[in-house]
Amino acid sequence: MSDQTQAGMLKQLRQDLLRKYELHGERVGEIWRAWSPAQRAKALKAGAAEGVMLKSRTDRSLGFTRLLIPEWNIQDLTAPSPDPSTLMAHLRHRALSPLLEQYAQGPNGQPGDADVIFHGMERGLQYSESYRYEFTQFIDEESYGVSMAARDGNMYRQVMAGMQAAVDSRHIVPRSAGELILARQVSILQALNILVEDILELGSSTRATAVPKKKQPKEINRAPPAAADSKPAKLSLDEILARAQDQKSSVEDYLGLCRKECAFLAPIVNMWFATRPELLPDERGQRLPLHTDKYKSTAFFEALHSAVIGVAVWDYICRLLQTLIDKPDDRQYRTMVLQEISNVCHFEYDRVQKLFKRYVQTCTGAKYFRRASGGGKNKAVRVVMKGKPEAVVQEDPQLGYLLHLCEPKTSAIKSVQWIAKLDELHHAEPRKLEELFDSEYDALGDLAVIAAFIQSLAASLPLPPPNGTKGQVFVSRLKSLTTELDALTDDLDLSDFVVPIDNLLEPGVAERALVVLNNFIINKAGSEIGLLYEGVTEEALNAVQVQYSENRAIEKDLQTRLSITEVSTPTPEVIIQERREKAKTRPAHSSVYSIVGDEPAAGDAEAPSRKLKVNRDAFEVFSTLFSRAEAQGQGSITWAAFQKAMQNLKFSVIPRFGSVFSFLPPGDPSLSRPFTIHRPHQSRIEGYKLIYFANRLKRIYGWGTDTFEVA
Repeated sequence: MSDQTQAGMLKQLRQDLLRKYELHGERVGEIWRAWSPAQRAKALKAGAAEGVMLKSRTDRSLGFTRLLIPEWNIQDLTAPSPDPSTLMAHLRHRALSPLLEQYAQGPNGQPGDADVIFHGMERGLQYSESYRYEFTQFIDEESYGVSMAARDGNMYRQVMAGMQAAVDSRHIVPRSAGELILARQVSILQALNILVEDILELGSSTRATAVPKKKQPKEINRAPPAAADSKPAKLSLDEILARAQDQKSSVEDYLGLCRKECAFLAPIVNMWFATRPELLPDERGQRLPLHTDKYKSTAFFEALHSAVIGVAVWDYICRLLQTLIDKPDDRQYRTMVLQEISNVCHFEYDRVQKLFKRYVQTCTGAKYFRRASGGGKNKAVRVVMKGKPEAVVQEDPQLGYLLHLCEPKTSAIKSVQWIAKLDELHHAEPRKLEELFDSEYDALGDLAVIAAFIQSLAASLPLPPPNGTKGQVFVSRLKSLTTELDALTDDLDLSDFVVPIDNLLEPGVAERALVVLNNFIINKAGSEIGLLYEGVTEEALNAVQVQYSENRAIEKDLQTRLSITEVSTPTPEVIIQERREKAKTRPAHSSVYSIVGDEPAAGDAEAPSRKLKVNRDAFEVFSTLFSRAEAQGQGSITWAAFQKAMQNLKFSVIPRFGSVFSFLPPGDPSLSRPFTIHRPHQSRIEGYKLIYFANRLKRIYGWGTDTFEVA
């Protein structure tokens, strides 16, 4: 990492710590002082690499770390005497003191960072790279830590002689020393940023329970589902619509839980933050800071924005399919709508594939991707693959198949084959599933859903290939709105709620964060995000009808086509004002696309009028599922036990594709719809997945804690 990058990271880390101190400093101090030395040590080790840090100032087990950050050790920071607030003195000093002051003096009169490093260099501390004719300046806050190079030795000596006073006062130092000073400051500030979050997490008694960050597998699935057929069955339009509606219901529930359940939302935001592409090294091996808060507001927005887009896409697909059912004999309309459906489905495949790649490139496949430097402000971070998947397949088939699925050239139909190969591998070697991260596994399931849906469409209807000019009514509008909203994130600051991210688990914090985000979008874009995307759907449906009518008129009268004039595109300011005016005329209701509000979505099932009788084991499963889900995701159920419980209610279990299963109900009128779900990773339903399963069953069948009784 260059010192310029390191200096920029240092300033960002210090701003992060200042914000944390202002928001949570008093509470952190209360928790720390109340803890025993053992509890303090636990918090310190929780944020250290592999849980290892210096035991004392004389500990030599970590090499020159004792010379770089000697005060950052268990003994000094956890000792109950003489001062239990040693840690708080460090925190206060690093958060409130300017970097130049930290450079010159430590907390409570201790040596500053420069003195510590020069003392360490006298004892053998040295930077990993040597620099000739380069120096680093620590003159003011603006140019703090910036290095410069002379052309040759003569010029270097002349420059240093001309700045002799600054050299003597150590405001100008050789770059080898400057790099060590910056590295020391970055290390301590990063450790403090992490520690504050760990103290708040370990010391909180009011948080909802979130999914553990890493779970050990408790059950190995011995029979992953079979892959989709190479020649899938031809489905009727009604059957295709039913599958689309099932997926629409699934994404609506996902967004609804993000809106209503902080124990569901917090792990999702953490996942987005931990897999941001900025974490990957660029072509020179340089990495951006791992622990800075500037991306947390963006991660919160992106997690919700992605969920809203998913709802909009599947709502539009369902409504287009319904129009085909309503106009079965209109060939011209059918041709036009099928092109629109094809483009929307392939847009969704491309979107989900990019999300899948996001997780693979930062998890299992991290060493096969790099970040492309450049791009500038407001431009997406571009990540490219290193090498070819074909070369990886021989050595590691699972990783090779995952990399194939990440390639943009892998179409939806082609991806079916790679997912099938993964299924075959997991059937032969079930433990390979354990090597996947939860985020990768879930994203693979989402990719399988859209790929299988496109495969079924192509087998059942004369589905045209995607077209960049025809049938772009919805996709063009969707891309335009998505780009507009993504550009707003530079001005978005939700630090009061998402620093740290697990602060969302505190009572009321997630709800307030959603309201602030919603108001931010209203202020910037003229309307709330839900109504913006609902408007895109309605406009596209109307435009399809208008286009169809115009096409029919053109066939009858060529002059009609010639008289059609293009409408000028309004400016962004005009668009935003029109949205504000339109919002005033809307009836008071909560859109299913919205990120605020807790009104039930349309189509929720009513609670069963009679009790459902089940055996003792099934009763325990459903009791755990619904009662624990209400307790913010506490508890755990095996996938096998859940399957048996559903079978006890006479449901048939049908493997669909990849990790997707459908539970088909018996002829009971109260159980009219199938229940389709992803088998959870490691075959356990727990954490936020427990909340999701319970919510889906409540949505479809009206089930709850009082629905079941022992037969």
